[in-house]
Amino acid sequence: MSWLALLGIFLLIWVAFDLLTGTVWLHREFSRQQQPVAYWSILSLWTIVAVSCFYW
Repeated sequence: MSWLALLGIFLLIWVAFDLLTGTVWLHREFSRQQQPVAYWSILSLWTIVAVSCFYW
């Protein structure tokens, strides 16, 4: 297994953890309750990055 696949798995686990906690990080913390649009946008960004690790 390549290191990119391992990175993708790690990032997908991170995204799942962020879904459970309701907060994500980019340059600061975003909460699902206080900033839902930013939360879902950043979570989508991390998911795209994680999935792209399998297709690189």
